[in-house]
Amino acid sequence: MLTGRTRLRLLRFLLENPNSTVTQLAAMAEIGISDASQELRRIQSRGMLQVDRKGPYVFYRPAPDPQVPSAAPLLTALKTAMKHRPACQDEAIISMATALAYPRRIAIAQTLLNGPVSSSELIRILHTSPQILNRHLRIMTAGRFLHRHGQRVELLTPPHPVGQALIRLLRP
Repeated sequence: MLTGRTRLRLLRFLLENPNSTVTQLAAMAEIGISDASQELRRIQSRGMLQVDRKGPYVFYRPAPDPQVPSAAPLLTALKTAMKHRPACQDEAIISMATALAYPRRIAIAQTLLNGPVSSSELIRILHTSPQILNRHLRIMTAGRFLHRHGQRVELLTPPHPVGQALIRLLRP
């Protein structure tokens, strides 16, 4: 959900202007109402928006759904990040989210929570090829979650609030 530029823009506008309508948000994001509505449904499906209907109007506000465990920590991290960082920093959020947006990369990160391991150990543990592992490691390194020392791979916690929240969500 956090890999979409439009979704991040809409979340930023919602954090600055809670209780906005889809029409208002579409205008702020400079997208069509239909596109805004689809993206808001995606954000809501991840538990990060509350919807209030008043007559013919639908108002959106950022609020975590208690039934979605990841919603509250991610929304808190996004509020912190977006409050202190300009919109041009959204690329960092996208990069971090992309780094953990695939089951194999999540498995790599969870394996590395116990400490650094070698690439060959990761290949054995995850039952994957060296080429596939290296592709995933490159994406995770770009997201600032990994450091390589020769053949050893170590999980890092990025200083960014969203990166920190994502690492906390990986822990059992």
